[in-house]
Amino acid sequence: MNNSYQILKDFANSVSMFFKLEDGEEKTVRFISFETVPNNFDRGKSALIRYHLEEDGEKKMWDRSSRKLAGQMAEIPFGALIKIKRKGQKNQTVYFIEEIKE
Repeated sequence: MNNSYQILKDFANSVSMFFKLEDGEEKTVRFISFETVPNNFDRGKSALIRYHLEEDGEKKMWDRSSRKLAGQMAEIPFGALIKIKRKGQKNQTVYFIEEIKE
């Protein structure tokens, strides 16, 4: 494999700063904070919420525009351990949030 392909392989395997959850997947993370940021998918015409999470000791960002998710997260205190489950794909995606009492 030449050096150019190794660069692609290294990039693909690098640790992302974004939180990712596949359909049907469930993860436990710590909810750190949130902020409102411009939605890059519509060139900033709308806003979305950027959740700051900690997954396995790593800080991650999770950009979501779901108002239902925002309503659920509004009930969770900063620093809480939460379980997030994703069900569905694209515009049919629903997230289920559960606070885990420590």
